[in-house]
Amino acid sequence: MCATTPRRRFWSPPRIGLAAALIGIIAAVAGNRNLPAQSGNARETQVFGLSGRGTSVVYVFDRSLSMKGAALVAAKRELLASIGQLEPTHQFQIVFYNENPKMMQPPQMTFAGKDGLRQAESFLTGITASGGTDHVQALKLALKMSPDVIFFLTDADEPQFSPSDLKEIQRRGGGAIINAIELKSGPERGTEHALRTLAEQNRGQYKYVDVTKLPRGE
Repeated sequence: MCATTPRRRFWSPPRIGLAAALIGIIAAVAGNRNLPAQSGNARETQVFGLSGRGTSVVYVFDRSLSMKGAALVAAKRELLASIGQLEPTHQFQIVFYNENPKMMQPPQMTFAGKDGLRQAESFLTGITASGGTDHVQALKLALKMSPDVIFFLTDADEPQFSPSDLKEIQRRGGGAIINAIELKSGPERGTEHALRTLAEQNRGQYKYVDVTKLPRGE
């Protein structure tokens, strides 16, 4: 008599209902939406050779009367070049200020690319040098937009940042990097300046630019 060969029993995974599977897929997709942007999406851009890296940038530039001439012309040129280095998926905003800040409209972050660059060019045509200076209000406006990087450019004339101003900006910073560019006539004096402190307190860099070496005219 031949022995009967025992039948092999194969393991099979438990069945999952269609509804449960769909719920799992939806949850996974929703979870991915909440993931932070990958660092590879960041892009480096420059203003007067000073680099900043991120996916959102706000340019805060002085347009008070003391900026009239070569300084404002160069500032506009550098700003447009910097926007041109961004990817179309990146966002930016521009704030030109004297005693009052003036933001590019609409008052929200704008995507870079050809359309964004044209919008910036149109905005800059109406910017002239006039009035006094209020650095702090302009920076506060920029920080409300929660950018990765702020390029702050001024000729650093009066009024200077007070220690309390610097503390408040740092408190409102929300992790934004602030790069400070000082435009001044003549060589750098090498003295400690509030702009250098502003950059250091907000993980940024400081750059001095000699206005006398810039192209003349406006």
